[in-house]
Amino acid sequence: MALPFVVGLALGAGAVVAFNKSDKLKEIAGSLFDKSKNVANNSLEKGKETVEDVKQTINATAECIKEKKEQASLEDIKEEIVVKKTPVKRGRKPKAKEE
Repeated sequence: MALPFVVGLALGAGAVVAFNKSDKLKEIAGSLFDKSKNVANNSLEKGKETVEDVKQTINATAECIKEKKEQASLEDIKEEIVVKKTPVKRGRKPKAKEE
C-alpha cells in the first residue's frame, strides 16, 4: 500500500523540479530540436545528391549500351556487305592427278 504513495511522491517531486527548471529545459529542448532539424536537412540534401548521382550513372550506362548496340548492328551490316561483294572465282576445276 505504500508503493502508490512513494510513486506519487516521486512524480510530484519530479514535476516540481521540472517546473522550477522549465526555462533551462526549454532551452535544451530547443537546441536539441534545432540540431535534429539541421541533421535532417543535411541528410535530405545528401540523399538528393545521391539520387542525382545514381540517375546520371544510369543514364550514362543506358547511353553506353545503346551505342554498343548501334555499333554491333553497323558491324553486322558491314559484314553482310562484305560477304555480298566478295567475288566468287568461277572456272574449271583442276583435274585430279592420276596416280
